Amino acid sequence: MDVHFINPVIASLLNVLSTMAHLEPTYGSPKIKEKNDVVHGKNLTGLMSMVGKQATASIALTFTEAAILHIARKMLPGEFSRIDGVVIDLAGELANMALGGAKGDLEKEGFLFQLSLPTIIVGSDYLIAHRTKAPIIMLPFFMPEGDFFVEASYEET
Repeated sequence: MDVHFINPVIASLLNVLSTMAHLEPTYGSPKIKEKNDVVHGKNLTGLMSMVGKQATASIALTFTEAAILHIARKMLPGEFSRIDGVVIDLAGELANMALGGAKGDLEKEGFLFQLSLPTIIVGSDYLIAHRTKAPIIMLPFFMPEGDFFVEASYEET
């Protein structure tokens, strides 16, 4: 994994959460995810790919139910007590904003990518299928209200 790729994704996500939700999550130690590791518990994932001439990447933002509901309450008007269509859309927008910001930073370094639309996965105990042969890095984030993690894979073409 090229840190020149993952660092802009993380920085962009933290910027979105800081400026739009006034949240400052802490992060844990990164680890290599096994391809068949299942996400346990009730979660919501925004999965996107970035495709370019030099490389392809797969990024997943996975939020526990508690985390995405807290973020929704901080970013959107209204009360949120369960995952609904608005919260699902928010997860897709968070993925879109994080990767959109990272794309701009990566373009300054000469990496040109096209972004996919987010694929949203909602449920309990599911597999996030990254279409890559490269290692998948998982970085956990923590908030008192709930946790989330970022999975990223980068593969030169």
